[in-house]
Amino acid sequence: MSADLPAAEISHAMPGRTRLRISDRRGDAAFFASIASGLSALPGVHKVEVKPLTGSVLVQHWGALDMLSVAAKDAGLFAVGEPPPPEPEAETEVELDPKLLFAFALGALSLWQMSREKFFPPALTLLWYATNLGGLWRNGPPPEGE
Repeated sequence: MSADLPAAEISHAMPGRTRLRISDRRGDAAFFASIASGLSALPGVHKVEVKPLTGSVLVQHWGALDMLSVAAKDAGLFAVGEPPPPEPEAETEVELDPKLLFAFALGALSLWQMSREKFFPPALTLLWYATNLGGLWRNGPPPEGE
């Protein structure tokens, strides 16, 4: 990449449509006006939209993006750099609280007992244990940290 040309990053590309970001010149309306007129004059470019406030350049073009990049560099407009590699997504580990799992199981058992029309004592006892384990009822002082 040439040191005297502003660096442009490809933020999105698909056949015939490319969005570039020129962060170094963000807010420079005169620069982006010259980019718009310079890109519009290139062969294969049929529409250019610039947003100086965000440093964005949207180019609708025919042909390969590589040819557009070379033509923009040859015209002295900007040099297209490689996009930064995507950041790896953080793996989210789901930790299940054993008490909540057990409370869920007891709740399911209480519903099963209710479906068998055995409300007293199996269903209500299981439901009571499930709600206590699930933290719905508090017996005694709250745990430390709350």
